[in-house]
Amino acid sequence: MRHRARYLSTLNQGRFSGLKAQPEQLALAREPEDLSKKFRYNQRRELRLLEEAGGVVRPVSEFSATELARIYCDLFQRRWGFAATGAAHMAEVVERLQPFLIGSIIFLEGEPIATQLIYRVEAPRWISVEYVNGGVDPQTREFSPGSVLSFLDTQAAWEDARARGKALRFSFGRADREYEARWCNPVEVWQA
Repeated sequence: MRHRARYLSTLNQGRFSGLKAQPEQLALAREPEDLSKKFRYNQRRELRLLEEAGGVVRPVSEFSATELARIYCDLFQRRWGFAATGAAHMAEVVERLQPFLIGSIIFLEGEPIATQLIYRVEAPRWISVEYVNGGVDPQTREFSPGSVLSFLDTQAAWEDARARGKALRFSFGRADREYEARWCNPVEVWQA
């Protein structure tokens, strides 16, 4: 390999010499069948309760880059209490990468309450999805909109990959958050 890389998947093991195990692991989304029946039931129930309260799920493809950047940055700020990295240039970043964006935005009473910044690329044998980060209005926590969105977005990605006959690699990033254990399996990664 002609450059340094911190996160090479096991798909690259054996393709390059000198790879070393990375001390961190990545969190890759579990297949739907690997989630317990109770967990899937609870996610569908949370979605139903949200919809009964007037919640609406809309795909990110319905929004301009400027709208997506504004919604994401606003909800990120509300969730974390500080600005998203690159917030000043987020509209430009989203505009350039918009063809790769997937996912949905949840609205309640006409206002966005949850979104995730998710990018998708397709290789000949697999689909790679990166969940960068998300934003949630903390005042709507009773509806678990972040969990509902994770459920909808991961399920849609699995359906898409299976329809194309490809493996899915849906990454939640480093396996360092407690909530990732519900959604993901930790996997080894390598560095060069």
